[in-house]
Amino acid sequence: MKVRKWLIAGIVAVQLLSSCEAVRISEISNYKDSEFVFGSNKTALLVGNDDISINEFTKTFSKKYKQKHDFVKQYDSLCAITLKQENIFGEIKHDKSFEFVSNDPLTFTQEQQKKVDSLFTNTKADYLIRISGHEITNSIQGSPGMPVAMSGGGGMRMSAGTQSESCIINSHFQIYDIKTRKKVLDFVSKGSGGVAFFAFEQAFVNAMNNSVKNSAVYLKTGKLKF
Repeated sequence: MKVRKWLIAGIVAVQLLSSCEAVRISEISNYKDSEFVFGSNKTALLVGNDDISINEFTKTFSKKYKQKHDFVKQYDSLCAITLKQENIFGEIKHDKSFEFVSNDPLTFTQEQQKKVDSLFTNTKADYLIRISGHEITNSIQGSPGMPVAMSGGGGMRMSAGTQSESCIINSHFQIYDIKTRKKVLDFVSKGSGGVAFFAFEQAFVNAMNNSVKNSAVYLKTGKLKF
């Protein structure tokens, strides 16, 4: 009975966490002030790199991917499909040349600068979407069980807790206007997936899907909280 109550509490907590309105976008540049225009007549080039911080869910990550590149490839592919399905862009091409470009300006070589320049010079798309700085972490909600005294001097027992865990994936999006080379949007999209029945891998997948989905909502509406 105690196990059943614990499982029910966990399910309810996960449902509440997934359904409530929350801040899902951390805005670095203001959407309202941007010159970004989306639509099925707009095209984009999507690039990514292996800049990933794996702070939690390390076992789940190692089980799903042999190397960081595999995660980036899956995330970018899912993002390209989603943004096209949502008619944010009519066409999205995926370029892998940015994977080897460092985020650190101190190690940014002349050869890497040539690669960046070629993306703007040789691309006919309207926008360049750069996705980097992935962070995989977790969030603990609720409170754990507490020791309480049993009646009749029967010792101590643990009360039922309401603690639940979520996988969190934060991904950094930077969008540039190809013609002007001007950055028009800069934000971090947060995806969350609640852990139910110790299904850590499913929570990870949900967090990744939600990170992509939330970026699409933001690009369409400019909303930070939904």
